[in-house]
Amino acid sequence: MSDFRSDPDPQQMPRHDESSELLSDEVAAAPSPRDEIRELIATNEGRLGDVYRLLEEGLSAERIAERLNIATQNFVYTYRYQIDAALDGKTTSGAVLRRQAVSALNSLKKRGRGVLSPEAFRLLQANISAVESGGTEIDPAAEAEADIHEEQSATLTLAELTGLPGIYAFSYGWYLESLVDPDRGNTLIKVGQAADVASRIRQHSSGARTHMPEPLALIRVYSTGTRRLLEVEHTFHDLLESAGHANPRRSGKSSREVGKEWFLTNEDFLDSIAKALGLRTLYIGRSEFAGE
Repeated sequence: MSDFRSDPDPQQMPRHDESSELLSDEVAAAPSPRDEIRELIATNEGRLGDVYRLLEEGLSAERIAERLNIATQNFVYTYRYQIDAALDGKTTSGAVLRRQAVSALNSLKKRGRGVLSPEAFRLLQANISAVESGGTEIDPAAEAEADIHEEQSATLTLAELTGLPGIYAFSYGWYLESLVDPDRGNTLIKVGQAADVASRIRQHSSGARTHMPEPLALIRVYSTGTRRLLEVEHTFHDLLESAGHANPRRSGKSSREVGKEWFLTNEDFLDSIAKALGLRTLYIGRSEFAGE
């Protein structure tokens, strides 16, 4: 009986070495979990992404501040730490800086859900946990020194803002660390105007001392230049409300009195409005003021 089977054509069969090379190329092309997190940061549309991209260009902190139209350069070091924390779980002895980083990294994690591979997502979560737990492993003396430095920095911030008019934004640690609307990355932030921002912040922090369980946290101050404060504030508020960032807790008969100037928004969106209005950023960060 004849055998109709024929030997396969050697030219049509993938050679073992070619298959191995293709597999090796695919493995080599796959980004590492750390590189995935890096790419997530690089494509971030907020200040975190801005600072990362400009650092990659080799710009100094001073040049980055100039490019982003921000009056000071200290914020660059804050975001640089957040980048290191996201990529490598770097810890810090500063309590305020640590809480700020954890908040930023949790927002990054939310944006990375469904984008990062399971391995990269686990790495990011592990780095967040390392930053959080780092506070329990830091030498008490180093932490006390860092706290003093942060208090001095907050005092200097008020000194620099004394007599300056502008739009300010502040909140409280609980709202910043436990977002009211985590699905959209929004929380309650007060946005107002003052002819003397430092004086207004002192008033708010002094009042909060008796009825709030934690210090006020100043997060943004924007200069209005020669424009009328009330007009800029009105436009700022209109844009927030038009974007669906109004305070949902202001309703009914109390809507005119309760929660005025509070919005369900986020820092990146505030920066976007300021950029659209051509406002220069005088302060960016999260200084805490416990009142005097």
